[in-house]
Amino acid sequence: MGALWRRVGRQRSSGATAGVRVTSPEAAGEPLGDKTNAVLQPMFLDFYRQEVAAEEDVHRTLPFFATALGLIVAALNYVARQLPAWAAVRSACDGRGTLSWSEMQCALPVVLAMFLLAAAALLAVLVPVLLYFATNPRGYRRIGPEPVHLGRAAELRAYHAAQGLTGDPLDDAVSRDLRDQLVKDLALALPVNRRLTLRRYKWRARAVTGLLAALLFALLATIWISVSKEFGFLV
Repeated sequence: MGALWRRVGRQRSSGATAGVRVTSPEAAGEPLGDKTNAVLQPMFLDFYRQEVAAEEDVHRTLPFFATALGLIVAALNYVARQLPAWAAVRSACDGRGTLSWSEMQCALPVVLAMFLLAAAALLAVLVPVLLYFATNPRGYRRIGPEPVHLGRAAELRAYHAAQGLTGDPLDDAVSRDLRDQLVKDLALALPVNRRLTLRRYKWRARAVTGLLAALLFALLATIWISVSKEFGFLV
């Protein structure tokens, strides 16, 4: 049986370009047994689906980011239209070409609004960059391709038939070996996929942080410019 698994591994691993390599018993360990596989297989399959679905999960949040960025751009456009030209600020504050303390006090409301505007704009630009890293294609391991499993089943069936098994005992032996190898394939794929998923979620979390910071600065800029206009702080 060990010689068969080694032969399958050599013949099929090169063809599984998108999936997990078929391993020999020396690399994958001894057979786990029917009861153990019955527990591990559904659990590993559920974990596998969760990790593979993480890619779509990140993409499903993109409309949220687009809507929030649209609100930020609208707020920044409003604030920018309300700001006076810097030359007008210097002229209104009696500037003489040097930045005096009295002139700084006079221009402080405008400078603060400019700072909030610039901070919100920079953070809004940073968010798509972080989303690029979150959605960047990654090398998730897949179980397959299907011809690998079909070829594996055919060779297993031929092997057990050569041992004299027929009918239901033959099917039981083939299905038992296939399930055992599937569990081991999943065990090899899951750590790689989980690491890629955690990296994807990390970049998305950073994008959310940047988005919330941009929203905060845009909100503060809008409030400040409205208050400054209402009370005549702007020159």
